[in-house]
Amino acid sequence: MWKRLVFVICILFVMSALHAQEYRWKVGLDYFFDNQEYEKSSFADPQTLHGIWLNTLGGVTWDSTHTIYAGINLLKIPGMKKAVNKTVVALYYQYKKPGILLRAGAFPRKEVLSNYSDLFFRDSVNYFMPLMQGVFLQIGKDDNFFNAWMDWTGHAAADTRESFYLGLSGKISGGIFFGDFQSYLFHYAGTFPENPAYGVSEQIQGMASVGLEYEAANSFKGLLSAGIFAGFERDREAEESYKPVGFTARADAELYGIGTENRLYTGDARMRLFPVYGGNLYWGTPFLRGSTYLQSKWYIRLLESHHVSARINCNLHFSEGHVLFQQVFSITANIGNFYKPAKKKVDYPWMEIFR
Repeated sequence: MWKRLVFVICILFVMSALHAQEYRWKVGLDYFFDNQEYEKSSFADPQTLHGIWLNTLGGVTWDSTHTIYAGINLLKIPGMKKAVNKTVVALYYQYKKPGILLRAGAFPRKEVLSNYSDLFFRDSVNYFMPLMQGVFLQIGKDDNFFNAWMDWTGHAAADTRESFYLGLSGKISGGIFFGDFQSYLFHYAGTFPENPAYGVSEQIQGMASVGLEYEAANSFKGLLSAGIFAGFERDREAEESYKPVGFTARADAELYGIGTENRLYTGDARMRLFPVYGGNLYWGTPFLRGSTYLQSKWYIRLLESHHVSARINCNLHFSEGHVLFQQVFSITANIGNFYKPAKKKVDYPWMEIFR
């Protein structure tokens, strides 16, 4: 770990000699507690996910558009004996100007793929694998954009299989109407040197929706949409393939920091190769293994400021004829000198407690 820290410090020292126009830094903490009561499910195991991330990031910007960032993120899992359970290095180049964002390297996934739901990436992906390692390009911003990305998740080695994501997504809006899509291909290959026991598998997922989205001056926000969720799953070695297709609907609403997010899927059962490859091939919610799934999240924004956000969730999962419960509490706190311009601040009544 200390070798990595020295390496990052050296990188920042070299960058400081480039006569940059601006120096940036950020220190943050992400805390999550996720209790998943899934005892009645045959698709997901009951468990509690609990962790604390300490994130550090420094950068040098020149010409107001180019930035090189470097930092170290440390994960502590409460209850385990190790002082630090995981160390990851953030190291990336960013080109940013109005209407264009390019990143290359290892950078936070949630900052660029927030439009993907957990039908594509389950919660634990962001908990324990917060960095993408690849390239992200977006044209446009806010409610009208298109992006393309690559995430290299496994480098072929004697004990590691090659794997990577290629993705496309976008959104177009006019007034309260919008259309959007999210998609990716996940390629899961063999080792190096090649092991004949491992073949090549892949899965392709794509969702396209149309809907209505409205935000009022009194802090009310609402969204309704419906669409199609199609996929292709293949095991080349076994010459086995599936083409699941289903209907999706979404209904979200929020008023004064109290809100709900609801997603419905009904159609063909997905993740048909899960018994063989499990989470190595599929990173989405395992409840898609059923033909019908309803996810209903209910939350309260306990605190929302420029530096700190805290949120508590009670989530319901309707699957296999059962109602499954999930409770989530999360806090994110950051200090630094490169924050995004804040939207109009809304004070919720209970926030007076934290003043």
